Amino acid sequence: MKTLLVLLTIPALILLAAWGDNQEAVTAATCAANPDPATPDFNQVDTPSAGDSVSSPVTVKGRILAFEATFRVTIFDANGNVLADVQGMSSDGTMLSPFEVQVPFSVTAAIPACMWVYESSARDGSPIHVRQIPLQLLPAGGLPVTGAGSPPDSGVPASTWVAAVLALVLGTTSVAVAVKRRQVRAQSTHRPDAS
Repeated sequence: MKTLLVLLTIPALILLAAWGDNQEAVTAATCAANPDPATPDFNQVDTPSAGDSVSSPVTVKGRILAFEATFRVTIFDANGNVLADVQGMSSDGTMLSPFEVQVPFSVTAAIPACMWVYESSARDGSPIHVRQIPLQLLPAGGLPVTGAGSPPDSGVPASTWVAAVLALVLGTTSVAVAVKRRQVRAQSTHRPDAS
């Protein structure tokens, strides 16, 4: 029974490791150096969270302290191109106040991106109090448009799926052989003496 548990656990661990690696890739891949990292005193984003997969429009919620309650939400692709840029407003410009902004974007396949929630400096317009959120953007409907009949990209490489299925098949086969051997041994030890 322990063998069965070990053999069936291997494919699950392979898939879990691959999923975790993909989430780390989404989290670390696309956000460039932050020009002015936000502190919680100025900018808090509750949703989306780092590594989330989102479709358009993405709802951005949190709290911000911004001059005249005005701030920006910009989404960049991995090359730094702007995919979306909207102005948001919080409920009050004199203290940390709640906000909710809908940010529309358009992509034709799932891609990594970096969302910035920030204030523009009154002095020179540069971004200040920047909160960066690495995301994966999904096309309309949440599924990548990769061609007719193509399955959605789960973010797990095909080789990992093949390895997991192979491990599952081999594990199940090994367990079946072990069970059959045990049954044969049990039958041979419990046969009445024919003499």
